[in-house]
Amino acid sequence: MAVGANSYGTVAKVQARVGDLVSGRAFSTGTIPTLAQVEGLIDDVASRINMELRANGYNVPVANSDNDVEAYAYLSYANSAGAAALALNTLPGIVLDPDAPDDHLNRRQSLWAELNAALKYIKEGHLPATRNVTTEITKAWAGSSQDSDGKTREPVFTREVTSFPSIW
Repeated sequence: MAVGANSYGTVAKVQARVGDLVSGRAFSTGTIPTLAQVEGLIDDVASRINMELRANGYNVPVANSDNDVEAYAYLSYANSAGAAALALNTLPGIVLDPDAPDDHLNRRQSLWAELNAALKYIKEGHLPATRNVTTEITKAWAGSSQDSDGKTREPVFTREVTSFPSIW
């Protein structure tokens, strides 16, 4: 198995973060996690990143060329951090609960926080990457209104279906 074409992270970047889990700081077929498992974790995290990108109108995958070089590098950083956090979860008896921070999970929490910060950055539309113009125009035309977490806000003034001001 190899890292997929739609992924941004690399095994080398994951090894730089959590290579101390294995002897020689290099994942292989005989390590826990194995090289194939780490490659799968990179692909899993990239899928999550790409879903967020697509939902917010970005072209997927972000290309490592032209005006998107910086965005690609940032996504590579976030993808590798998320995969490193998941690699730490492969250790027996230790799991990460991103919703329940704990002092002894600082390393995992910081890696997970890096990925979540990138996802929030994407959701807020701040990633300087190529966007699909059709999606942006559709959102503007429909008049959608969202808060900073991406949830649709209810309008301040509403009217019931059977209420027509012209009949008063």
